[in-house]
Amino acid sequence: MSDPNRPYSADYGEQPPPVHPPPAQTPGTPTQPVGQMPDGGAVQPVTSGTENPRLGLEVGRFWAGALATMLVAALIGLAAHFILEDVLNLEIRPQADLLGTGSDLMAWIVASILFALAAAAVLYLLVMSTPRPRSFFGWVVALATVILAAVPFAGQFELVPAILAAFVWIVIGSAVWSLLTGTLSRTVVRRTP
Repeated sequence: MSDPNRPYSADYGEQPPPVHPPPAQTPGTPTQPVGQMPDGGAVQPVTSGTENPRLGLEVGRFWAGALATMLVAALIGLAAHFILEDVLNLEIRPQADLLGTGSDLMAWIVASILFALAAAAVLYLLVMSTPRPRSFFGWVVALATVILAAVPFAGQFELVPAILAAFVWIVIGSAVWSLLTGTLSRTVVRRTP
């Protein structure tokens, strides 16, 4: 290996570096006009990376992914209630019956769908308004999932049904986060100002 501070020395069998003569030009004359590319296009100013291209979404595909996420969330609520209550004979703390269906199973399905819908709407708004929507969305979903997992422990509760309900909310929150961020990565577009 040669020392960059020493000139070339053929003592070690190294090949000399190729020599490229500088282009002929008059001293003090630029090689091309300032502010123009050789093909006639304008030169973009060098920035420090602070420019922030706005993000947009392929709206139809995004909401199709959101609907699929709502379906998966509903199926998680259905499967959790069915497996825990009907197959394993464990009691799970019921959700608030938001639509007045009178069924614990439908209450879980409705709560799961509404959570996924709210998460999709939040993600859509974050993409349209914030500089790092994926980071903010991760925090919003994580905190909402923690809150929903803690709700079964409020007031008078039995430990096992509350733990099972919290576990189901953690699974639903994880699924909604992963599916919607995956949808975002396939539908986000950069808009030029």
